[in-house]
Amino acid sequence: IFPMASTAPPAGQVHKLTNVEAQRIMAILEESYNKLELIAQVPALRLPNIDLLSDSLGEDVVHLLKEQVLLEQQYEQVSMPKADHAVEDDGNLPDFETLDDELRHSTRVLCRMLREAPQIAARLRDAMLLEGFDGQASETMQRFLDAFGELKSQTYQRLSTSVEEERSKEDWFLDISSREEKASQTLRQLQKEIRAEKQERERQVSARNEKITKLRTELEQIREATVSEIKAIEAEAKAQEEADMNAFTSKEEALRQEFEKLKVDLAQKKAENKDSEEFLRKKKVKNESEVENWISKYDQDMDEKDREITSLRAIYDEERKEMMRLEEYFSKLMIEREAQLAAERVKAEALARERAQQVTLARAATMLQKMWRGRIARRELERKKSGTKKGKGGKGKKGKKGGKGKKKK
Repeated sequence: IFPMASTAPPAGQVHKLTNVEAQRIMAILEESYNKLELIAQVPALRLPNIDLLSDSLGEDVVHLLKEQVLLEQQYEQVSMPKADHAVEDDGNLPDFETLDDELRHSTRVLCRMLREAPQIAARLRDAMLLEGFDGQASETMQRFLDAFGELKSQTYQRLSTSVEEERSKEDWFLDISSREEKASQTLRQLQKEIRAEKQERERQVSARNEKITKLRTELEQIREATVSEIKAIEAEAKAQEEADMNAFTSKEEALRQEFEKLKVDLAQKKAENKDSEEFLRKKKVKNESEVENWISKYDQDMDEKDREITSLRAIYDEERKEMMRLEEYFSKLMIEREAQLAAERVKAEALARERAQQVTLARAATMLQKMWRGRIARRELERKKSGTKKGKGGKGKKGKKGGKGKKKK
């Protein structure tokens, strides 16, 4: 049997469904999936070696397989657009409804036969392997089986899910959809920014390319100008070199003539200077003798001056000693004079202080005398005032007493 990737729920899961209708739905889907697996084992649109199949399966089975393949081929032709098979003679083909019914009936019979006799599928696979087929279902059939298995699994999950779980899944799906929408918006925004950035980049690249082209043009112009300038400089240098060479040749000739002339003049000067040299040599000898005489005279004068300096130095030393003695004497006199002046200043200051004290004492005595005299005068005045008051008081008392005596009589 062909290996098929079944997505059916594990055994016993159908019985976990509490709803009877859900169990029936899953049973129908499971049966349909099993039939599809069986029919997928039959090669599509062609059969392996007919003779080999006839020997191993029998004429009835081969006839049924051939009829199935023929119906599939006719169904494919009828299902194709008219433009694709317009050139073919389809007058012998039945109409679509009839062919559809016949193919359904043949498929049911073939499925029933494969389910009752599993060895037919094994022999078909062996025959296909002998002819170089891989023994697997076609790619289209395999995709259909995978999609049907996924549909069966989703149906089972949907039937076995409660209302709360369904709502939770719907909320989750809405959340995922919202996030996907936000992500899509972000993606579109980023794509827009990328396009803008790309346009800006292309603009910059274009501007730089234009600048590079301009610079290359300028470089080419500079190269051409440089080549022309180099040629002009080379021509000018060549002309200057020729002029310098001509000037050098003429100057060299003039200098050579001048050299010959100077050479002759030098010989004449040597002859003339020879006599002058002899005269100057004699003069030198004479001057040397005069210098020796002057040196001898200088030595004699220096000896005499040295003796004079020695005598003057002795006189200077004696006078210096006398000056030091006099300075010491006058220093002592100055010290004594300063001491005497200091003593006189002390005496004068003491006398001045004494006189100031006497003046202060005299002033104080005068002040005391004035105060004492004032006090005595005030006492005398108070005494006089008190005596006057007493005399007036005695006369009044006597009069009063006399009056009283008269009244008693």
